[in-house]
Amino acid sequence: MSCPRLTAAAAGIGLLLVGLFVSGKVMAEECPLSAPLVLKDLQSGVAGETGNVWTIAPDCRFTVARQIGLSVLQPHKQGQLTAHQRLQLKEMMDRMTATALPDQLGGPQVNARRITLAYGGKQSVLTLPPGGGDLKSLRAAAGDESTRLMLDLADNLKSMTGG
Repeated sequence: MSCPRLTAAAAGIGLLLVGLFVSGKVMAEECPLSAPLVLKDLQSGVAGETGNVWTIAPDCRFTVARQIGLSVLQPHKQGQLTAHQRLQLKEMMDRMTATALPDQLGGPQVNARRITLAYGGKQSVLTLPPGGGDLKSLRAAAGDESTRLMLDLADNLKSMTGG
């Protein structure tokens, strides 16, 4: 003989567990962005600025595209951030919020390398000497916390999107 109350209770517990699992999964899959996050790493030269543009949308889909002059080409890479990368992105966004990045870092340079980070209507531009090397070595040599943070964010975004 089956007990209707026991069966109903077991079904209720099962639904509760499914609900907790699904809500936990959804929480892990949420993207911490409310607007597109755009990173540009461009080098000035004869053809204008050339380099790459990384864009992460509010749903955590990303694209990597080439910029030549004023034209941004079709993305050559696209994907979706993993749950782990979304957590990394949330930590990065928290750091960005805690440290108000200035609009401009670095002084004027001929044929400068510019790293631009734009999010939610705010933009920070880091101007570096031409070439400049990889972001890790630049970060190690940076003289101030804002420059180090900007280089760290750029390096992490590039790593997360495979660029």
